[in-house]
Amino acid sequence: MRLTFLADNSTSPNWGCRATSFALRELLSTRHEIVATIDRALLSAPFTSDARISGEAHWNLVRRLRRKRLRALPLVGPAAFGAIDAIGAFHAPSHDIAADAELLWEKRDVSPKASRIVAALDPCDAVVVNAEGETIFSTPERPTLLQTLAICALAKRMGKRVYWLNGMVSGGPDGGINQTTLAAFRAVMADATFSVRDPRSADLAAEILPEFETPYYPDALFGWSHHFADIATAPYDASRLRAWFDRTGTAMPASVRAPYMILSGSSLSARDPARAADCYTALAQALRVLGVPILLVETCIGDVFLRDVAKRTGLPLVDVNAPIMAGAALMANARLFVSGRWHPGIMAALGGTPSVFMGSNSHKTFSLQTMLGYADPVEYDAFPSDADIAGIVARSRQWLEHGTAMRGEIAGTAARLAEKVPGLLSRFETA
Repeated sequence: MRLTFLADNSTSPNWGCRATSFALRELLSTRHEIVATIDRALLSAPFTSDARISGEAHWNLVRRLRRKRLRALPLVGPAAFGAIDAIGAFHAPSHDIAADAELLWEKRDVSPKASRIVAALDPCDAVVVNAEGETIFSTPERPTLLQTLAICALAKRMGKRVYWLNGMVSGGPDGGINQTTLAAFRAVMADATFSVRDPRSADLAAEILPEFETPYYPDALFGWSHHFADIATAPYDASRLRAWFDRTGTAMPASVRAPYMILSGSSLSARDPARAADCYTALAQALRVLGVPILLVETCIGDVFLRDVAKRTGLPLVDVNAPIMAGAALMANARLFVSGRWHPGIMAALGGTPSVFMGSNSHKTFSLQTMLGYADPVEYDAFPSDADIAGIVARSRQWLEHGTAMRGEIAGTAARLAEKVPGLLSRFETA
């Protein structure tokens, strides 16, 4: 089958987005041909049309300048927005998915975004949505979820089948479900083919989308288990890391020449970087009592507050632009991972690295602990208090003391989950 890969996040400055996009593409390509891609950059780009100047020029102008921070400037902001919109139309995603899909079709000759989307849909038999963390029915609604739904509706209009795979189904951080977004999703996706990446999503889908068949297959990223499974119970050896950094332009951190641990952020802590920097500085200082070198890792641009933590603590930092396989190797070879991130948590598990998890923008880090067989799943606050920090340090010490026995158990569970990943392809046979 000829597929268009929608929401390919391999262009994103986010380790999880890149890794799972690559892993899912690899899996799909074993049986199908990917003939076009709609990546995250195009998906989240502004939808402009009918420009009085070059369409591309107006599109780029809107991408660079039509931002909340500019609008908030007294006098200047409203004037700038007015000028930008006066030279061309801007169409924000809405809950009227059918109208948004119709608009994409109508504007395909006068909109850079619409023309690229239609061109990507034209050669395929079906669209596969790399759903990842998109299906979060939060308030306020996620604009990229609404835009993805509009593209799916357009694909259906063009006679293409839609597959919504490898994602979650979740409420917002407060657990609430945006009923307006849920209704829009239900209307557009009624005859699509689904799967989810974790059992908690499957349970919630059965509750809020009971008319859909929504089986669970482990996240495609577990399919990378074969790269790292053999290191779980072996003595630490820094040479296992070197090859992943070779000729990448990114130097292997000096701090990983001996056993090390990793500290990274959370999708929730990213929302208040100043507060996060204070909390994580205190956390990093407290973790030093464990006697294991700490490496700060930006797994997403939301983790840039860790640069302030690095300055305050003197700890080394790996930035978000590191090669993804080098990043996965860092996670898999660490002795401990402390974070609120789903996909980096999977990367860690592939090599048996135990994790201590903080909360996120959904249920994902709790669900991952359940999948990996943690006996007592705990999510610490994404802005850890003194009490949270004490708990994180105590749990980290406990995991480190378990040593290779725990590493072997985690890697073994990850390998068993990896064996179930190819089952995802069966969704194409049942459509």
